Amino acid sequence: MKLPLAALAALTVALSACASQGPAPSTRPMASPSPAPSLQTPARHAIDRQTFQYATKGGEKLYLDRYVSRTAPSGKRPVLIFSFGGGWESGQRYDAIIADFAEYFADRGYVVVSIDYRLGIKAAKASGQMTAANALDMYLRAIDLGVEDLFDATSYVVGQAQAWNIDPTQIVISGSSAGATNSLVATYNQVNQTELARAHLPPGFRYAGAISMAGAFWLPAKTPLTWKSAPPPIQFIHGAKDQLVTYDEQQVAIAAYGPVYAQKQLAAQGYSSWFIDLPQGDHLLSVGAMFDYRDEMDAFMRRMIAQGQQMTIHTVETDKTPKTFGNLGVIYGAAFKAAKERHAEP
Repeated sequence: MKLPLAALAALTVALSACASQGPAPSTRPMASPSPAPSLQTPARHAIDRQTFQYATKGGEKLYLDRYVSRTAPSGKRPVLIFSFGGGWESGQRYDAIIADFAEYFADRGYVVVSIDYRLGIKAAKASGQMTAANALDMYLRAIDLGVEDLFDATSYVVGQAQAWNIDPTQIVISGSSAGATNSLVATYNQVNQTELARAHLPPGFRYAGAISMAGAFWLPAKTPLTWKSAPPPIQFIHGAKDQLVTYDEQQVAIAAYGPVYAQKQLAAQGYSSWFIDLPQGDHLLSVGAMFDYRDEMDAFMRRMIAQGQQMTIHTVETDKTPKTFGNLGVIYGAAFKAAKERHAEP
């Protein structure tokens, strides 16, 4: 699909308030999934949530929430860092849906970290800097701010490795929409050892993997998607009818690479990836994935990261009720309500 340049700002505001064909699948198409775990009240062990300040940027204090189970197995735990979505102008690290997602993975032995990051588009609009002519430059700048903050949060987590009993070689970054794009661009920067990565990550640090829920690689114009060293395994969850974020590729005032393009390239070079592809899905997946694909994310982290299995997986899912904003209430209304009832915001 085409990157929606003219409508991008309006669509991101609408989203916060509320195409091309992919490569042939390497596994059989998936049927509709079983009911999302969060439609039921899960039996979870006691989860501790603590808040830490990890940085101050321009007078703005940035925090992260750490979720950890009191009863998880002993030993060094893997880490899942999550960045929220909202078009780089809205969103909260402690949203009830994020808390529900974080507790699910904390209960499975991960230390889950949900982070703040600076909202570059919100700041650009508030200051009057953003115009129709410079909108894409403002989005690239906002992504750089989000990536820098993700790197600083990562460095903070690595610095707590002993105190938190975590394995710094098993840190996976993830996110929804804008947060997913931050995570993918952060992966690109880390693997290619850009100046931004060298300045804000510990020397020699590598992410163990990345999970993108409706995100893409958005890079400066004419930047190729190349890797100076082997990238970590990447999992993409994306719909072909996404209204906001690139599904395949487009070269305009930015270089935009979605999961269709990215997985083809990764597979051609022998790098591991898993693309969960929904031909009828739209940007609702940026949130819906946090309910429907938890088991797949867990399997991805266990098989491709913890066990180091080398593979390329492309699953195609078709639903009788497509995962689109028009069907939001039907598909996720009960899950959203239950999550908000279980997690009161601070």
